[in-house]
Amino acid sequence: MDEHASTPAARLASLRAAIPTGRRILIVPHDFPDPDALASAAALHLLLDKQFGVQSQIAFSGEVSRAENKELLRRLKCRWHRLPELRLHPSAEHDCILVDTAPWSKNVTLPPGARVRAVIDHHEYKTIQTADGAHIDIRGEAGATTTMALEYLDAAGLEAPRWLASVMAYAIVSETLDLTREVSAVDLRAYLALVAKADLRIIGRIRHAPLVRGYYVRLQEALARARLLKDVAWTHLSAVEQPEMAAEVADLLLRMDGVRWSFCTAELPGRLFVSLRSSRRGARCSRILRAAIGRGGTAGGHDRMAAGYIDIGTASGLELEERRLALVRQLVRRMGYRPREGAPPVEDEAERLVV
Repeated sequence: MDEHASTPAARLASLRAAIPTGRRILIVPHDFPDPDALASAAALHLLLDKQFGVQSQIAFSGEVSRAENKELLRRLKCRWHRLPELRLHPSAEHDCILVDTAPWSKNVTLPPGARVRAVIDHHEYKTIQTADGAHIDIRGEAGATTTMALEYLDAAGLEAPRWLASVMAYAIVSETLDLTREVSAVDLRAYLALVAKADLRIIGRIRHAPLVRGYYVRLQEALARARLLKDVAWTHLSAVEQPEMAAEVADLLLRMDGVRWSFCTAELPGRLFVSLRSSRRGARCSRILRAAIGRGGTAGGHDRMAAGYIDIGTASGLELEERRLALVRQLVRRMGYRPREGAPPVEDEAERLVV
């Protein structure tokens, strides 16, 4: 099906045709789900229950650790589990709907025997794979998958309850940086429709969730290691358990006066993660990051935001530092910096933010 030419009613019908009856569906976001992934998964849970009469549960593999995301998760009034905790028979077939990710993306873990029945996502992909009978709805022009999920609810004549409208409204502003990044007219209309039905106290409690002490330790490290070269700012976090903090730090660095590019690298078990941001229109962050990472990892995203990782195996110490510096050089070069003849290494030439 041509998802770009379809009407909301046609998309709803296509999704319905792809969903088997009488079987439980797993709604699977990416491994470390953010507000957009969680809110769109909750909306699909409501759709399956009220419109299709199909039982479902949300399941993901990674942890949710960012304070705002944990508070949002507590507000979900639908079934969710961590995938490793589910007792799934390893030889059985498990029907799945993927939201805010795709089966060919390397940021999602599927259960054994997974059969992908639908993919609903707003990320840009170089190639899109299809499967017989699967509903594929990928729209890179949408600022948030939550916006797409609301379209399905509207097409079905379903109104989001107040708690769901609240988390969906928050998800859209979170994903689009308060409607300033990668936002379309459709996202704006979706946000206004949702916030009119939302409990603003819920949104406020999510936005201002209490921060644990370790958050400030990570923030201190990020600022102490931050570098600035012309209009590019970057930093590094060591030994983190999940990548959410890197995205938050990259957003923070981009707010610096005069900065148009920012990124944060972070060490995860077996991976060197990077989150990239830009305030420039036409920045092509996803293309830049894919080119910088190459075949040693994977990356994806949008025009002004992207994320990815390099597989590092058991690399540590000097070897890991050399791979990190190589990635930094690749990124800074692709952002327009051309070192002069005999120039020192890029991090030596850059200005430290904290002396």
